[in-house]
Amino acid sequence: MAIQSLLDIGKSGILAQRLALEVTSENITNVNTPGYSRQTTVFQTGIVTEEREFPLGTGVKVAEIQRAYDDFLQTQLKTEGSTSGWSSTVLNAMKRAEQLFNEFTADGLGKSMQEFFSSWQDLTANPQGQPERQAVLARAQQLVDQFHRINSYLTDIKRESNQSLEGITSDINNDLTRIASLNDQIKMIEIRGARANELRDQRDLLVRQLSEKVGITYLEDTDGSINVSLTLGQPLVLGNKAATLSLEPDAANNGFYKIMAASPGGNTSVDISTIAGGPGNTQGTLGGTLQVRDSLVNGFLSDLDELASTLATEVNSLHSAGFGLNSSTGLDFFTAPAATAGYSGLGGIDLAITKTADIAAANTDPATGGTGNNLNARAIAGIYDKVLATSGGTMTMEGFYNSLVGKVGVAVQDSERKSTLSEGIMKQLENLRESQSGVSLDEELANLIKYQKAYEGAAKLINVGTEMLDTVLGLIR
Repeated sequence: MAIQSLLDIGKSGILAQRLALEVTSENITNVNTPGYSRQTTVFQTGIVTEEREFPLGTGVKVAEIQRAYDDFLQTQLKTEGSTSGWSSTVLNAMKRAEQLFNEFTADGLGKSMQEFFSSWQDLTANPQGQPERQAVLARAQQLVDQFHRINSYLTDIKRESNQSLEGITSDINNDLTRIASLNDQIKMIEIRGARANELRDQRDLLVRQLSEKVGITYLEDTDGSINVSLTLGQPLVLGNKAATLSLEPDAANNGFYKIMAASPGGNTSVDISTIAGGPGNTQGTLGGTLQVRDSLVNGFLSDLDELASTLATEVNSLHSAGFGLNSSTGLDFFTAPAATAGYSGLGGIDLAITKTADIAAANTDPATGGTGNNLNARAIAGIYDKVLATSGGTMTMEGFYNSLVGKVGVAVQDSERKSTLSEGIMKQLENLRESQSGVSLDEELANLIKYQKAYEGAAKLINVGTEMLDTVLGLIR
């Protein structure tokens, strides 16, 4: 082997070990970088030549810088991220709704209903008593206020959920734009035969972050770019082009936003509200927000409206048939429900009478039947325990309210269970990713020493070659 070959081999060793030291340094400095995957220097022997009929290598070269990456694990993190985003969003909203039906407080709707019908029961003991009659009106007003309060708070949850879509869609658009940009950069680098490991890490992290906001699928193309779509098919990223989400008021849904998506590189927009987060679609914060706004809270409001409408209808039917102290009759106690929907809110249930004399406690006209009749008050007081036909089956007023409280509790428990389960799975997946792709400082420091010694050995080899060359040159002189 010629001395020049010895020097070339030493040179290849210095270059290869220096690159390995740079890769190790990159790993160490990015030990706390989110989404970073450990990189490994893969060495390969140089071209084999024949020296005096013996095959000898010509040194070492770096075959590739390999990224510790598991595509299956990335897919699992993406899928579970969507579930985690949905469950946490729904849980936060359901916990807020649960506070409205906390019957351990003294001012709950259930307590107000009991006190309202109890005031009618108290009135039966003294049908002409002004304090008792004033108590009926006061308890009735408290009950109306409770219906209005809960309706307003539930409506606020819907309104705030709708408002939060502005921030969610803005974040999604930002992620889509960045993924498309990284696609372009990765393609330009890898078309030359290199591997854009750091850029791929950044893109993978963006995909996981995007999946927490909306359910997606992705597929890698042969040029290294990925195409991203909604779970049900609407394209979001095609190569270096990204879709743009926008919000438009929907007159058919009380002016709440519908989500429009312009196709990547195009101007045509389609409504993706249903496929992005329709009922039953547990996909990301976007899906959870739409489900809270358009499904879950609406179910509670519907039951609340039915309870208010049923209570008012039952009380009005008896009250309008009775007589007040001033012989008034045919008067509704509550405003008559024109429609069930929205009746529990402002502009719906309210008191239809304001005078204590108009409270129809008797079932006969006091002018002809005397003033001591309390039969109508007794009948109204008995409504609380009367079995009624409701959308949930035949049950009492109290039973229907308890079923509503139960629905809220079940929704909280269900979202809490899913959130806890998803959180545990995500933690396991993150730990698994860290064990496979994360940086171990102990391992990297050991590699640092190994490559440093190899670098010193290659440098020593060059020194030996230089000394041999000097010896030869000295013989010539």
